[in-house]
Amino acid sequence: MNNLYLVRHGHTVWTDSGGIAGRSDIALSEVGIDAILRLAKSFPADAAMTHWYCSPLQRTRTSSALLREIMARTSLTALPAEVFDQRIVELDFGEWEGMTWDQVHAQHGDILQAWGEDWVNRSPPGGETFQQQVDRCSAWLEDLLLETRSDTDASAVVVSHGGSIRALLCTCLGWPLTRAMEFSVDPASLCWLTRQTPLDEWCVRMINSQFA
Repeated sequence: MNNLYLVRHGHTVWTDSGGIAGRSDIALSEVGIDAILRLAKSFPADAAMTHWYCSPLQRTRTSSALLREIMARTSLTALPAEVFDQRIVELDFGEWEGMTWDQVHAQHGDILQAWGEDWVNRSPPGGETFQQQVDRCSAWLEDLLLETRSDTDASAVVVSHGGSIRALLCTCLGWPLTRAMEFSVDPASLCWLTRQTPLDEWCVRMINSQFA
């Protein structure tokens, strides 16, 4: 494996309201659809993809379908089959799912403050910790790298979520998990990691790149 293209889904119908959509299955907005279509056109025609993974939630499935529709027309090589994997879904926010952050602050201020002080190891009520998200994303990545260990030309597109992409970046680059919120992963953005051989460290080519 020598390329990882990590794509965050587009802007959703909850984005502007501040709605918390971890595992909530919500749709892309028109803004999100347009941005994903622009992103799709930015991939070079000679970028040979050998693997394609997607979170099974609606916003990622739609983003992935739009990417594939455009890239199938512009790519010089056939796209690989799409594989959906539950391990790369967004963080489970438990009882806060569907609320806005303003509502959580007003109704669960003390719990929110405690979670904010150690979100790596603490979870929203009924949800999961960032460490748990990292563990499942890392397990998915380990399986992918095992499958492609002898294929130095393998390249994977991963259509996922902000939290899962942060988890994968920290895993690949060896960053402390507490740094995961120090960089932006905006809707319809691309993070691109490369390496030459399985023994090499991952290098960052792009983080949070968006295309007009």
